[in-house]
Amino acid sequence: MNILLVDDNEELREFLALCLVETGVDVVTAESIGEGLRKSDAVRFDVIVIDSVLGTEDGLDLVEKIRASKNGKTTPILLMSSIPTALARRMATAAGCNEFLVKPFGQTQFIEQVRGLGRTKR
Repeated sequence: MNILLVDDNEELREFLALCLVETGVDVVTAESIGEGLRKSDAVRFDVIVIDSVLGTEDGLDLVEKIRASKNGKTTPILLMSSIPTALARRMATAAGCNEFLVKPFGQTQFIEQVRGLGRTKR
């Protein structure tokens, strides 16, 4: 499975990537909307994981841009957010996210959600 992980927090990005790599998943990382969009345009990923806040940028903007691109129309997207409200979930769904994961979350929960999205694509 090939995953794109977009998060501006270097420590969290590296930790989550390591968690996935240890389960046999290939991970490409990005730290901004621009970098995430360039990488998602270049490669067709099995799953894309995006943080809802990317510095001063909104992760939902990236979701919408990926959904409008040729490689991202059907790719499952997981949005990570520290906002646990129903409105945040609805906004994520409206933008094109398949799953919504509220921070803080456990390593096992994260891996299971990513793997589950990867299985639904096949």
